[in-house]
Amino acid sequence: MREIKDREKRDNVQSLFDVEGIPSDNQIRNIVDQIEPSAITPVFNETLQKAKMGGVINEYRVLEGGVLLSLDGLWYFISEKIHCSHCLTQTIKDKKGKEHTTYYHAALAGALVKPGCNKVLPLAPEIIRNEDGKEKQDCELNAGKRWLDAHAAEYEWLKPTILGDDLYSNRPFCEKIVEKGMSFIFTCKENTHKCLYETLKSTEVIEIRDAKWDDRKGKYINYTWRYKNGVPIRQDDKDPFLVNYFSFEIRTEGVKKPSYSNSWVTNKAIDGNNVAYLSECGRTRWKIENEVTIQLPTEKGKSNHL
Repeated sequence: MREIKDREKRDNVQSLFDVEGIPSDNQIRNIVDQIEPSAITPVFNETLQKAKMGGVINEYRVLEGGVLLSLDGLWYFISEKIHCSHCLTQTIKDKKGKEHTTYYHAALAGALVKPGCNKVLPLAPEIIRNEDGKEKQDCELNAGKRWLDAHAAEYEWLKPTILGDDLYSNRPFCEKIVEKGMSFIFTCKENTHKCLYETLKSTEVIEIRDAKWDDRKGKYINYTWRYKNGVPIRQDDKDPFLVNYFSFEIRTEGVKKPSYSNSWVTNKAIDGNNVAYLSECGRTRWKIENEVTIQLPTEKGKSNHL
């Protein structure tokens, strides 16, 4: 707004609403800080209903007429000096071994995504914050459970398949999604699911291969999908919770390391006809992360993404 004012000597706020002056950033924060995040939740739902009425939602329909709903955590405030009672904290060591505490505010963001579509439809977020009187710090996974409790019923008409990273591919969260009548596709890493991968090593896993010639590289690009239905997500002989596993790899002919490799678990049945598209859907989770990602410091001075 200020850029428009500097250039045109007038801005949209003045033209449309007869506002004499634009409040400073600090004043805007002082006003907005008094508003509970839940107060703006209806705005997201109203927008979604308008998208439904206009037929926009139909453009996002994919698996069995449902949608892909991606969940991801984000930081929207960070400081080493400014903090409040609701701040989350992260303590890291610099190269000299000195500890630094970072204060931040975070939220769990939700959005409708679709393979091949460069637009996302944002949904109501869930704030991740420390509550007064509670000693244990809030976290993204707990926010995800609250989000499901708060919004599963109102988003039921979307028939959503929840997308998420490895954090969510645990039995309690997967069971909660199934109880809500939803589906899921979650990243599943070997180092956090050792039991599942041991099962895969000791049983037959179906593999599908394809290759395409790349004129630019002058080599074939090999595509490999692997899948197995009915795998226990963790060791539990008495009452196992079974998921369906699939993976996807892209590797240039003659190259040792793949250019892309990932694996997921889902409660959707997998076969040779849908494993490629399920992989596309799993990869689409990155659309929300690319939209809202900020870099987080690590102990080695590098960056992670949230």
